[in-house]
Amino acid sequence: MRVSTQELKRILRDFNARYKAAFSAIVSRSGVPIAWELPPEMKVDHLATLSATIMGAAEVIYTGLTEVRPKRVLVESEGRTLIATGIGEKAFVVAMVPGAADGVTEGLEAATIAIRKVLRGQG
Repeated sequence: MRVSTQELKRILRDFNARYKAAFSAIVSRSGVPIAWELPPEMKVDHLATLSATIMGAAEVIYTGLTEVRPKRVLVESEGRTLIATGIGEKAFVVAMVPGAADGVTEGLEAATIAIRKVLRGQG
C-alpha cells in the first residue's frame, strides 16, 4: 500500500493553521518521522526520537500497572502544550499548540481520524 505523504502533510498543515500549532508531525512509535509540518529551524529526527521516547515512557508506566496504554500524552508549559496522540498500533501524531490542550483535543482527534484513513488507503 502506498501512502500519500502529501495528503498527510495537508492534514497537518490544516491542523496547524486552524489551531495555531507551532508544528505537528506523524511519527512511528519507534521514532521514525512519517510526515511533518515544522518550522525550518526544527530537526524532524530530534522531534521524532524524543516524542517517541515520551510516548514510550508513558506506555511503559501504564503497562507496568497493567493498565491500557494511554491514548494521549500532554506536556504543558506556561504558554504552550505538547500533545502526542496515538493513531494506531504503529504511529502517533505530535503537535505543539498555544495555551492549554482543552480547545484542541477534539481537533487533534479529528486529524488522527483523517490520518488513519490515509494510512489505510481510504483517504
